[in-house]
Amino acid sequence: MMARERSLLIAGALLLAGCGGLPRSLRQEIASENEKLKAADLQLARSAKTVEDDLAHASDLFAGTAAATDFPARMRSAQSKLDSAKSDERELEKMERSGGNDAVLRAERILSDERRLRETALDDARAVETEATHWLDFRSNLPHYLAKMQTEYDSIRAVDFTPVAHAVEKAEQDWPAKKTDLENRLAALKSEQTKAEEQWSSTAAARQSAADQASGPVVATLVQADDILARDSVALPRDATQLTAMCGQLYNAWDKVLDDLEVSNNGPDKVYREKVKTVTTHFVDVADKKTEVSSDTQWVDVSPGAWRAVENDLGMAISHKDAGLYDSEATNTAQPAGFAYIAPPSVGSNQYGYWTHDDRGSFWTFLPQYLIMRELLWGHSYRPIVINEYNGYYNAQRSGRTWYGQETPASPPKYGSHGTFTEQRYAGSRYVQSGGFKGSAYASRNSGSPSVAPSASPRFGNAEPDNGAGKRFGHSSESEPQGKRFGSGGGARPSPAPPAGRRFGSGGSPRPSAPRSFGHRR
Repeated sequence: MMARERSLLIAGALLLAGCGGLPRSLRQEIASENEKLKAADLQLARSAKTVEDDLAHASDLFAGTAAATDFPARMRSAQSKLDSAKSDERELEKMERSGGNDAVLRAERILSDERRLRETALDDARAVETEATHWLDFRSNLPHYLAKMQTEYDSIRAVDFTPVAHAVEKAEQDWPAKKTDLENRLAALKSEQTKAEEQWSSTAAARQSAADQASGPVVATLVQADDILARDSVALPRDATQLTAMCGQLYNAWDKVLDDLEVSNNGPDKVYREKVKTVTTHFVDVADKKTEVSSDTQWVDVSPGAWRAVENDLGMAISHKDAGLYDSEATNTAQPAGFAYIAPPSVGSNQYGYWTHDDRGSFWTFLPQYLIMRELLWGHSYRPIVINEYNGYYNAQRSGRTWYGQETPASPPKYGSHGTFTEQRYAGSRYVQSGGFKGSAYASRNSGSPSVAPSASPRFGNAEPDNGAGKRFGHSSESEPQGKRFGSGGGARPSPAPPAGRRFGSGGSPRPSAPRSFGHRR
């Protein structure tokens, strides 16, 4: 009876333990990390002993060098990080029986810190051990390393900066705003080459004496020089190629438009995918504003977090870069596709088009050579952008917010995954077909073709325009040109006649009242 009661007590205690405290999965992660911490402690001790032996057995090599004090100091630093990880381990032990969301979140943070400290400590210890071994190997195989240094030096001297200098010179002429930055980058490249040559020259005596006397200071000098030469022999050709590429980036304006979204199953796992269409406008001749437009569409697998970050942005440009900027300067705040090419009304025009002002209101008109770009960004559903709509976008962009085309906080969005324009433009997308739009409060209530909510932001039909937001124009999608050739001249079908005074290429046509200087860049 006593044994049975004792068994029941033990079972009850285990049951209670299972009902409270941190989740089982988290406790398992903690247990696994603690085992790794024990293994790391042993590994770090072995690395410290190896470095200590190397310094002792080759004292003549390390004597008088920075490594003699640097290596032990770095090993102590690694041990200190591992000791901090052990402190996290002890803190987690106290939290084993803690409950509640706050306790779980805190435990996860401490566990993450323990893992980071353990991994960093091991990486640091391995690096010191590797360097100590390298010193010993360098002295034992001096002929090999001297030949290696010669090869590295020859590689550095062979780097020809003439092509990149020509690319920089042309880019500076076409994009004056980048002149100072490009000159500094090119000067830094040439400076690195000069420093490498000076480093080689400064080791001439050490290289000469290495065959007769491989003392610690001599080896230390050669090891340091070899590290620099090895780095520069790889970095200089790479950086020269990169600078040439950066010059080329200035000649492209591009948008990455989120064309579709999909979540599928791959066994027990979910696969998150984005369909991204990249529309590129390449400047063939900056002075004459000659461009070529192209597009490329690809499905790409992304992480769940990346997918959710753009889940509301179907049909929008999730990344945009203007000509005259590097790719690294792209804007990654989602925005309605194509709006970035419109000039502020205060400017009036740019090389892509101009603002038209007449009795119907103010709206943006793209120049004929950019109709193909407009079609790639908007599709056949393009309707002229009115001034109030642009102002809403512009104000949002200046504050780093995404603008979805809502006229008021209570009105439905026009753009993005739940936008009325998107419901029509992307009706055949996998996202909409899989029911993605149905989650919107503004989804069509009819089972037929998608419809636009009555209060949607600017619609354009046959109704007469008003003089403010929500202008309506009589253009139908069927009347829009179907540009099929990619380039700047004569590729698209003739544009429908714009408002009076807006015709292009017809002799004797009246001069437009809108600003006619199309060379401004934003």
